[in-house]
Formats: sequence, C-alpha cells, structure tokens
Amino acid sequence: MLTYNTDVLVAGAGLGGVAAALASVRSGAKTILMERNTYPGGVATAGMCCSVFNCYFTCSRKLKVHGISLEIADLLANAGGPGLSWRRHKGHIIYDIEKAKLALADVLEKAGVTVLYETMAASAIMDKNRLAGLSIITKKGPAEIRAKITVDSTGDADIAVLAGTPLRGGQGDNFNSSYPFRLGNVDLDKFTNYFRKNPDQYPGMMDIEWTLEEALAQYEENGTFLFPHGGGMQMDIFKKGVESGELKQELGMYDTLDATQMHGIRQTGIMHVVTGHIKAGTLDSELISRAITDGKRMAYHVADFYRLRMPGFEKSYVNGLADNLGIRASRYIDGEFTFLKEMKASPSRFPDAIGQGVVEAHPVLHKGDRAWGCQVFTEDTYQIPYRCLLPRETKGLIMGAGRSVSSENPMLLRVMATTMVVGQGAGTAAALCAQSGKDLADVDITALQKELIKHGVVFDGK
Repeated sequence: MLTYNTDVLVAGAGLGGVAAALASVRSGAKTILMERNTYPGGVATAGMCCSVFNCYFTCSRKLKVHGISLEIADLLANAGGPGLSWRRHKGHIIYDIEKAKLALADVLEKAGVTVLYETMAASAIMDKNRLAGLSIITKKGPAEIRAKITVDSTGDADIAVLAGTPLRGGQGDNFNSSYPFRLGNVDLDKFTNYFRKNPDQYPGMMDIEWTLEEALAQYEENGTFLFPHGGGMQMDIFKKGVESGELKQELGMYDTLDATQMHGIRQTGIMHVVTGHIKAGTLDSELISRAITDGKRMAYHVADFYRLRMPGFEKSYVNGLADNLGIRASRYIDGEFTFLKEMKASPSRFPDAIGQGVVEAHPVLHKGDRAWGCQVFTEDTYQIPYRCLLPRETKGLIMGAGRSVSSENPMLLRVMATTMVVGQGAGTAAALCAQSGKDLADVDITALQKELIKHGVVFDGK
C-alpha cells in the first residue's frame, strides 16, 4: 500500500485549510494538504461564494486583521477583482472564481506544500487516543498518510468524526444552506444605473452597514458591485414577480427564492447569485444530491425571471453552477474550551490568543418587511483562544476551520476572514508540535504567538 509520511497533514483545502498549510510549511514543517475537489478554495471556489466578507477594518477604517488572512484576501482581490482598492471600501471583496482557483494553487505550490487533490479520507489511523494519520482513497486505490499532527479543515469536522472526537451539532439541520450560481453577459452599467434612477429600490443597510452611495463608489473605482443578502425581498421587481407567480418563493427543497445576494464584476459581465435557503440534514448524501439537483432547477428558474424583469439581465444566461452545496455550518467539536457569543461581541482578551477579529453588532437597520440584521463594526477587537481549536480526548488533532471549532454556535467564526485566522493558528501550532514532539495541549504559547507575529499576525495589546 502506498504510504505518505509527513510532519503535518491538513485535511480540506478550503480557505482555512490553505491558511493552515501555508502556516505549517512556512514554520518549517513538511506538509501535505489533501482535498476532495480538483482545486483549492472550498466554499470560496467550489461553493461559488465569490466574495470575502470585509471584516478586516474597524468603523474608523483601522486595519485589524493581518497575517495569512489578509494575504489571501489581497490574493483573491487581485484575481480578476478590485485589486488592493478593496481596502478603501466596506463592501465585500469580490473576485473571479476561476482565476482564484489558480491563484490559490500557485501560492501553495510556491510555498512547498504537497497537495493531493481528488483524495478522500476513509478512516482514522489511531494509536490509542492519538490520531496518527488517515487511510485515504485515491485514484490509484487505498493509501495511507502517516502524520505527526493532523489539522481538520474540512469545515464539517469530518476527521474529528473518524477519530471519535466528541461533537456538538448533528447533520446541519439547524443551519441554512444555499446553492450559488453565476450569470454571464450581464450589463452591470445598466443594472447600476437603474439604482441611480431609482435609489429607493437599493436595499441599503441590509445584511451589512452599506448604502447605495457606497456601493456606487466601489463600483466606479474597481468595477465590482454588491447587492446585499436579503435585498431581493425589499425590491419592487421581486415583490411583483412573487405576486404574479413569475418568481416562485419555493422550489423543491428551497424557500425564499426572493432573498438574493448578488456580486457583480463589470469587466467580465458576471453576476454571482446567492438566493434560496434549505434547512435539512445537509451531511446526508441523498439529501445533498437532491439539494444540488433542486439548486440547478432553481438557478434556471431565477435566471429566466431576471432576463424577463431585471434591467441589465436581458441577454444573460446561466454561466456556472456550484460544484458543492454551500453549507454554512453543521458539526463542530465539543472541545477543551468553548468560544461564546459574548466573547465575539466584546473586546475579549485571552493569554493563548492565536488571532483576532473586529467586534460587531447586528441591529436591524433596514425598515422593510422581512428585513434582518446587518453587521455593524465597532472600534474594538476580540481575540480567538487557542484552546477552542483543541478537541477533548483526541490527541494529535487540531481544528483548522472556524465553523468547526469548539463554540457556542458554529456561525460565530465561520466567515472566510476568521476561518483563515483559525487556519493559520492551527497550522502554526501543528508545525511547532510536529517538530518539537510536544502534544498540542502542551504547546509553548509564547513561542506560538511569536511565530504567528513573525508571519504577520497582529494582536492588539501586544
């Protein structure tokens, strides 16, 4: 049987996994990154979520999230997106998914990470209560990866499940999932001009603290346009479409087909669309299969409506469908320490911090029916403690995706910026422990934080 031997194995090449693998190899560890798809990025590419939520700055525009998270945000912004001008705007960092796939693959290759695509974990290799590696399925057949430390960056705690780690959460039943798609040949100038002429139709202060003026300023400078999530519910075109029956609110497993978030790139004439939600056991293979098929039907139905009624979409067509279902959250570990909602909502500090984010509030500022809260950033930062990355009972394993750490709610750290902070912390700790022979629970926190700072992480107060 083919056997790989490595210091650190990172399972899952979403943005958390990319950050973990880069952090590990840059800290001197031999590193393997395995991924089920044929390219890296996870939700950011295969899930067709073509934007990074811009939670890097305080309300006074002070940059507070650094390290690999910021490096990858810049990398994606330069991949057919706004370039570094994104830093002058509050809107999402919108990028070209196809260019992003190659940009992420290039940065991994240049760093010296060994990447194994089309590779699935089959079972855990256990030495008593220590994870010693994974049995995997490859195109050649069964193989093994023996690793001193394994980072679970799957997002759904897949490796933790195989290792018998205590979990919170079940099959994703309590969290919304979506199926994004993209439309080509969209006239974004015509679409944005519609809002210039009808400013009351733009859903400002919906989902993020964001106005039409800010959206147009970003569009004028870098050619990317954000239509906030839930905005369709507030727009007369959608309301009339629902009333007439031209736009269904439900189709198969999906409801709220009028929710709608859109990310446009003027240069390519591409508009990415996220709309419709499902609540189901989204780790069940049969239900995932149904959800993806229903999602394709939904995409074509919505596209037909846009062509009929939406300014700028008259000649548009379905240009791409997501490879993976967009699962927001599912399983997460019951670990050594639980990260709480109040810790993210206040300027919390921890002696074992591995990174930080900006404190935010979620008031409902839009006055329309069915409006939901929007993210409003403050001047404060919160820190993410190392301990919430560590599972109970299983040694040799650390979590490298924000939504699967030990938390009160897996939605707290799930967004791309913070999942990369978690990934960098996990990958750095894995490398230090693999080289020193220490258990993850016994890592030298001072040495860990020094290594993180060396590679760009900033801690307020340090």
